[in-house]
Amino acid sequence: MSKDLLFDIYLKAKNKSAIDDELISLIDSIFPGKVEKVLEVIKKGITKYYYKPSNRVVWVALGKNCEHMIYPRLYCSCQDFYKNVVIARARNFCKHLVAQAICEGLNDFNELELENEDFDTLVEDLNLKF
Repeated sequence: MSKDLLFDIYLKAKNKSAIDDELISLIDSIFPGKVEKVLEVIKKGITKYYYKPSNRVVWVALGKNCEHMIYPRLYCSCQDFYKNVVIARARNFCKHLVAQAICEGLNDFNELELENEDFDTLVEDLNLKF
């Protein structure tokens, strides 16, 4: 998986402070034909959950009918990530990972601070198994 490309997107968003034609062109060059889908995820919103006292951070993207847990530049719980990144190796990342990198670079995301005990509730709500 190419963490560098997602980091490049993050830096471009951070330096530009906006989604402009240059950033859209970069997204399209490394994630062809998926710009609109990435922008839809950004519009729906990305949330950063910060757990205390462990300092655990988990990002969540809203999907069509559910939420997806994200570990930046590494993992997304969506089906596309599993099918096209892990199994088929057709891509290096999904639209949620791209959207998270952009939102983090723009500092445009929701942020919630919770207690460690609340992490299990998030995992259950997302219907994940660890």
